[in-house]
Amino acid sequence: MRIAVTGGGTGGHIYPAVAVCEALKALDPDGELLYIGGTSGMETTIVPAAGIPFKAVTARKMPMSLSMATVRGLAALVKGYLEARPILKAFRADVLVGTGGYVAAAAALAAAHLGIPVVILENNRVAGRTNLILARYAKRICVSFSETTREFPAEKCVLTGLPLRAGTVAADTITSAMARAAFTGLQPDLFTVTVIGGSQGAKAINRIIAEAAPILTPARVQILHQTGKANYDETATMAAKAFEAAGLPANADGLCLKPYLEPLEVPLALRAADLLVCRGGISTLSEAAANGVPMVIIPLPTAYADHQTANARSLQDAGAAMCLPEAGMDGVALAERILALQANPTKLQSMRASSCGAGKPDAAADVARLALKLASPKHVGDRVN
Repeated sequence: MRIAVTGGGTGGHIYPAVAVCEALKALDPDGELLYIGGTSGMETTIVPAAGIPFKAVTARKMPMSLSMATVRGLAALVKGYLEARPILKAFRADVLVGTGGYVAAAAALAAAHLGIPVVILENNRVAGRTNLILARYAKRICVSFSETTREFPAEKCVLTGLPLRAGTVAADTITSAMARAAFTGLQPDLFTVTVIGGSQGAKAINRIIAEAAPILTPARVQILHQTGKANYDETATMAAKAFEAAGLPANADGLCLKPYLEPLEVPLALRAADLLVCRGGISTLSEAAANGVPMVIIPLPTAYADHQTANARSLQDAGAAMCLPEAGMDGVALAERILALQANPTKLQSMRASSCGAGKPDAAADVARLALKLASPKHVGDRVN
């Protein structure tokens, strides 16, 4: 099979695409892959480093409001489309999988007009503008939330979840105590809260956690907090001041700050957690659910169409999470909710079970199987069922 994959601009589009590529290679070792990305996005380094053949086409972000930037965005879309057509023809693609981003629009439109079956992924609860346009050209639309099917033709939708790379889920042999031992400063037997505000951190969550830490740590709650590289010093200073104001040593045990969690550290950080505090980005939520972690979600209020709140509420309705608005939230309020969960292990266990139920650790393989079936059902047959 010859499978083209496209998606770019942010890790939320790129890493699921790479995960699909990994699954495709596992299911069809003799197949050929081609990744079509933008000329300047993160994919230009991430994809080649993963050993996936890469071609770049023009892509530019489309602004929300009409302006000269809109004209430039449309011009880039047309140029990217014209560049993608000969690439797809030369590759002789059997199917194209698009995971999002503006480059995916150009490649998916080119594929559809060439008669190549298109699979798109919409992993947020609220569908993005690009996918709403591409839906008419897609053969299948892979979603993470059943509610999202209301925004697309129902007969095209498949509930797969977000494709995750191999190793995202911690091995069953790794206990919480073993995972905690991987992080300097964490004790193996203490109630543990992992905090991930996204790969770059989240300033508002950093502030709230700094305020909450002097309340939580005396109650035998330890915190593993990814601050983001650019926000590490500021967060450390805020936490030190908060501890001093509470009459505690500035270097009090129980708060482990990390500028960044490496990809291999993320599953350990999730396995270490009794509870995760996070934003409502679909990548973090999907990784947490695949690892069966209960969540307290503080959505980014400025996200497009408030999609993070929609993501969070879906998981809250499923019993896997608690959704707390950022507005009015402070360290005291968050600490109260965390301590209430710590004191209610039955509730926490119920959330953990619901999180496991919501998780889709096999999403990448499911998307890959769907792509292979669309590429050539007779040739693939039962081999990928």
